[in-house]
Amino acid sequence: MQLLSEVKLTKRGLIRYLALSLGLISPNESRTLMLDILEALFGAHFAHDEPDVNQLMERINAVRPADSPAQIKAVRYHLHVLKEKGILTRKAGRYKFTLPPMAEKDDLGEALEYVYLTNAKNALEKTKKALQTLEHMS
Repeated sequence: MQLLSEVKLTKRGLIRYLALSLGLISPNESRTLMLDILEALFGAHFAHDEPDVNQLMERINAVRPADSPAQIKAVRYHLHVLKEKGILTRKAGRYKFTLPPMAEKDDLGEALEYVYLTNAKNALEKTKKALQTLEHMS
């Protein structure tokens, strides 16, 4: 996916680009809650904060239109999805991005690279095993 100059003009454009690049939304996604959650999480990370769900709700509702406040059940669902993908960790009720085990700094780019490379490696290992099993069946 190309990072066009128009995308870099707004925070929202960059967040949407990141969500698409990370496979968290589809290209024709019209719902924006995941984008609002990511914006809140990125803001917290850059402020060196580890928010709880209530603090995240405050951040999320601050960027959403007044007529469509986020529902906590939906936010919890998306946080769970991010945890299942390994992108987030939750400790003592506070959320933060998963960092590599030996990371010396909170570099979010390195953190996401670590998570996605680890997930890809695991998926490829399972694919190899499945192919080997299929080969033995043939």
